[in-house]
Amino acid sequence: MLKHCVKNFKHVVPQVQIAMVISICKLLENILANNDVKNLDPVFVFACIWCIGGGYIEKEGRDFKKDFSGYCKEFFKHHRFKGSVFEFFVDIENSKFEEWSGGKMKVPDV
Repeated sequence: MLKHCVKNFKHVVPQVQIAMVISICKLLENILANNDVKNLDPVFVFACIWCIGGGYIEKEGRDFKKDFSGYCKEFFKHHRFKGSVFEFFVDIENSKFEEWSGGKMKVPDV
């Protein structure tokens, strides 16, 4: 996944691959240290989406954030995102993705 993203998408500020991996690890470390996580899969997917794709923008006439969202929907198809992957957060208590606009978000301790 990471090699594909580095090759095909552009961040607003260029990043090296190890910086994205460290960001994923740090986000996971903080979420796991402060929450009772029953299912790691959606938490890991959330970390990948935001730590790799959070810096994508529209650049040079191409919407890299939209393209990355489409790629993630295919790569993580077992989650069945409707709309952009950036429109969802992880409900840690229920181990599933919920829409940001759904109003159910409980901010986890990090």
